[in-house]
Amino acid sequence: MLSPIDFTNRKNRFLSMQDISADYVIEMKNKVSNDPYYPSYHIAPKHGLLNDPNGLVYHEGRHHIFYQWFPLGPVHGLKHWYHVSTEDFITFKDHGLALAPSEKFDSHGCYSGCAYVKDSEVHVLYTGNHLTEDGQVEQSQIHALMNQEMEISDKALVLPEPPDHFKENFRDPFIFVHEEEYYMLVGGEQTNGCGALAVYKGESIEDLHYQGALQTGFGQLGFMWECPNYFEDHGHGVLIFSPQGEMPKTKYDYNNVFSSVYAVGNPMDKKTMFFDAVEYQEIDKGFDFYAPQIYKDHNDRRILIGWLGNSKSAYPTDKNMWAHMLTLPREIHVKNQRMIQTPLEELQELRSFQETIRPVHEIQNGSFELEIQIEKDFEISFMNSEGDAVVFSSNGEEYCLNRSQMTQLYAEAYGTVRYARRQMNSSHWIRIFTDQSSLEIFCDNGETVFTSRFFIENLNTIRSTGVTGWLYGLKAIHMSEE
Repeated sequence: MLSPIDFTNRKNRFLSMQDISADYVIEMKNKVSNDPYYPSYHIAPKHGLLNDPNGLVYHEGRHHIFYQWFPLGPVHGLKHWYHVSTEDFITFKDHGLALAPSEKFDSHGCYSGCAYVKDSEVHVLYTGNHLTEDGQVEQSQIHALMNQEMEISDKALVLPEPPDHFKENFRDPFIFVHEEEYYMLVGGEQTNGCGALAVYKGESIEDLHYQGALQTGFGQLGFMWECPNYFEDHGHGVLIFSPQGEMPKTKYDYNNVFSSVYAVGNPMDKKTMFFDAVEYQEIDKGFDFYAPQIYKDHNDRRILIGWLGNSKSAYPTDKNMWAHMLTLPREIHVKNQRMIQTPLEELQELRSFQETIRPVHEIQNGSFELEIQIEKDFEISFMNSEGDAVVFSSNGEEYCLNRSQMTQLYAEAYGTVRYARRQMNSSHWIRIFTDQSSLEIFCDNGETVFTSRFFIENLNTIRSTGVTGWLYGLKAIHMSEE
C-alpha cells in the first residue's frame, strides 16, 4: 500500500496528476470502487474531490455538465474541470478532464464559472486563481471555447482584476443576455466587509464594462457572495447566490456551514442595476447543499444541479479517497414568489421494479425512490438491524430530518437535526431519493427540499407510520468513456 499524500502540508494541495505514480491512481480507484457508500445514479468523482457544478449548458442534443475536481484526494486542492454529458440523464459520456491549470492566471486553480452557446459554439467563462510568490491571491475572469473534441482551449483574460472596492476574492462569473447585450455577474467580497455581486455590461464578451455592484433591498448579508445565477420568468426576476458569513439563523433557517439562497422580484433594472426583491429564501433545508447552477434546455426547462456536499465537513468516505457528488437534476418553476424544485421527468426511466410500501419494509439495495402519501403526522426511518437510523418525520406543523442515530456520525459541530416549516398541513405526496449515502426529499409539491448525506452501515429496512405509497428500485446510470 502506498503512503497517502500529506495534505496538511498545503503545498501538496497544488500537486497535479503528473506528480504522482500510476500505481497511486490505481490504488485510489480501487478504494473508491470498494466503498459501499459510493452512489449508483448520481454523478460522483472516480477519485478525489468534486465540488461546484460548472458550465451547465445544452448543446447539439446533449446536456453538458462540468464540475470542480481535485483528483488527488478528498480535499480542496488544485482545481480542474471534469466533463460528462448526456441526452437523457440515464446514459452518460465521460469526456474526462476538460480544463486544467496551464497559464499564469489559472496556475493555482480553474475555479467556477458558466457556459453559453453563441454561433453554434460553447463559450466558457471561469475564474483563474493565481498565488503570487508572497502568497497574495489574484483572481481573474477567463473566457475560453469548447472545441469539437470537447476540450476547453483558447483561454483569454476578460477581467484581469476586480473593481477598486472589491477584495481579491472575486469569482464565479455568470452571463446572461438581454436585448442583445451581455450582462455578467461576478461574486465578491467588498472592502467594506459586505458580500455583493459586481455587474458588467457590453455588446460582446470582449467588451464588458463595470456598472457597479448590484443593488438589492436585502441589506448586509454575509461577507462574500458566491456562485450567482439570474434568470427572468413570466415577469419575474430570479436571483440565486451563495452567501458566506453570518446569516439570520433560526430553528428553520441557515444552520449549515454555508447556505444558498434565492430571491424573486421584478426583473432587474438594467439601467440602475437594481433588483427590488427584499425577501430571500433558503433553497434547501438539508445538511449538504451548495453552489447550485441553473441552465435552460431545448424544451425551455430550467434545470438546477447543485453540489451535494459542503466545504467544511470531513466525511466518512474521505478515507476511501473520494468526496461529494452532484445532486439530481431538478426542474425549476416559480409559483407564488417561491421556487419549486421537481426531480427531472427523465429520472423515472431509472425505475426497475415497484413495491407497495409496508410498515416494516425490507430492502436489498440502498439505491431507491419512494413516492409516498404522508398524513399530518408521519415518520419514516431508514435503518439497519442494529437500529442505526436516519429519520424523517412531521407533526403537521414542521418537518424534521434527524441523523443523530447514524452508524457514522460526522460534522456534529453543525448539528444533527434540521427542521423546516411545513407548507401543506394536509395529506400530500412527497418523493424521496436514496442512493447509498445520499438523501433528497421533495415535499410540499417541491417548495420544501432536504438534501443530505447519511451513513447507515448495511442499510436494510424502512420503518414507517402515516405513510402509504410505493418503493421503486433504481438502476445505476451508465457512464461510458469516449
